[in-house]
Amino acid sequence: MADEKEITKIQAAFDELQSVNRLIERICQVHETNHIMSIIINELVRLTEADEGVISLVSPLTDESLETVVRKQQAEERAIPYKVGSQITGWVLKEKRILKIDDLDTDRRFSGLSSEGGKYQSLICCPMITRGEVVGLTSLVRSNESGTFTDDQARVAGIIASQSAQILSNALLLKELADKNELLELSQQKLKEENIRLRGEISDAFAFENIVGKSELMKKVLTLASKASTNEAPVLILGDTGTGKELVARAIHYNSTRKDKPLVIKNCGVKTESLLESELFGHIKGAFTGADRTKPGLFKEADGGTIFLDEIGDAPVSTQAAILRVLENGEIRPVGASKTEYVNVRIISATNKNLSELIKDGDFRQDLYYRLNTFTIELPPLTQRPDDIPLLIYYFLKKLRIKLANDRLAIAPAAMDFLCQCAWPGNVRQLENELERAAVVCDTEGIIDVADLSPELLRSSSETSDTKFYRGQLREITEKVERDVISAALIENRGNILKTSKVLGLTRKGLKDKMTRYGISAEDSK
Repeated sequence: MADEKEITKIQAAFDELQSVNRLIERICQVHETNHIMSIIINELVRLTEADEGVISLVSPLTDESLETVVRKQQAEERAIPYKVGSQITGWVLKEKRILKIDDLDTDRRFSGLSSEGGKYQSLICCPMITRGEVVGLTSLVRSNESGTFTDDQARVAGIIASQSAQILSNALLLKELADKNELLELSQQKLKEENIRLRGEISDAFAFENIVGKSELMKKVLTLASKASTNEAPVLILGDTGTGKELVARAIHYNSTRKDKPLVIKNCGVKTESLLESELFGHIKGAFTGADRTKPGLFKEADGGTIFLDEIGDAPVSTQAAILRVLENGEIRPVGASKTEYVNVRIISATNKNLSELIKDGDFRQDLYYRLNTFTIELPPLTQRPDDIPLLIYYFLKKLRIKLANDRLAIAPAAMDFLCQCAWPGNVRQLENELERAAVVCDTEGIIDVADLSPELLRSSSETSDTKFYRGQLREITEKVERDVISAALIENRGNILKTSKVLGLTRKGLKDKMTRYGISAEDSK
């Protein structure tokens, strides 16, 4: 008889072990978290003959916060399943061991527990522990009709909760990694889309039609620049300081086939000879004092794209020789290196100096000059394009309204008249800086007047005004300025007469009368 009991006990243990093994095999083949928990709770309810079961995942932020993920009821569906109280979950989380309650109404260890009017009587709550941390809680309840859980049933529940904890933890980790990977992919996609958008905006910003100028000289410049953008020849841009050489270089690059590749800009006149060569061609570790690491140069950075060498006339003769090698066969050699590297870079250069004079003095290589000026563009000073001054003023005001968040920013006719007659030795850059200064210091109405202009400009203008600008009858001078202002305002507003009249402080009829008087057509301004 004793042997039969022992055999029955062994057989029960074997069946129990088989059930656990089958469960582990099943959940090992599943990777989705909710599916895993559904299998676990279904098997627990079956093996323990529970009425309801629930798995709650412990929040990684706080042990007191539980996220219920799966609920399973063996009996008929109820609107609200049994909710495990915080006293029970808190105890299990703290003790990290199984809790078995035979009677929810009379258990002396906890006060305030409820069987919900006898609907529930017995409870088991098992911690799911992995690497010493509780990742979840498995809770099972029985009704008064079903009776209490046995010790064997509690033990089985504890074994299954313990054995499945690591698998559940791995699934949660994989899910977290998958979510993060998805977010990363979305972020990368957004970055790509943003990059495409920004490249499009840059291309639009440096379109040739956005370079301000209606004078014949500027039309010629833009025609040459447009032609230069369609081929790979080196470009040499000549012009005084502030005439916009870098702006033209950017326009050539962003309208060329290299527009999706880097544009690297370097001023050749601000560094010593050795430092300039290091920046342009790079250096290896230990090449000179302070070279604690190998660094690629700007030519390497611009590989596939364009490099703009501003103030090329100031480059040392030794650096000129290295630039010539790049032009001839794409060779660069980092400072201190023994091996030659190769790059595919288009060179656009610029200078405000007379390179022919530098060649005569031995300060510029003639062979480099002939390679650089394959395509030469000469930018006129602002004094040679006075018709463009009103256009430039309105263009810069438009930018300043956005920069300074002042929609009312405008310019008084007297100030416009004055600016149109200044000499502008600093060219377009000086005009832009002058307007920005005036926009900052002008009164709260946002109207730039003569008094808001810099003392230097007022002083320099007064020295030349009586001999250079105010020749002819006062009426003729006034009419010319008025005609230029109206033309510039119409161009800025794309020929819209109503908008232009508001900008100029005129009625629509008053503006049309002046346009008729000066022979200005709105169609020509679109």
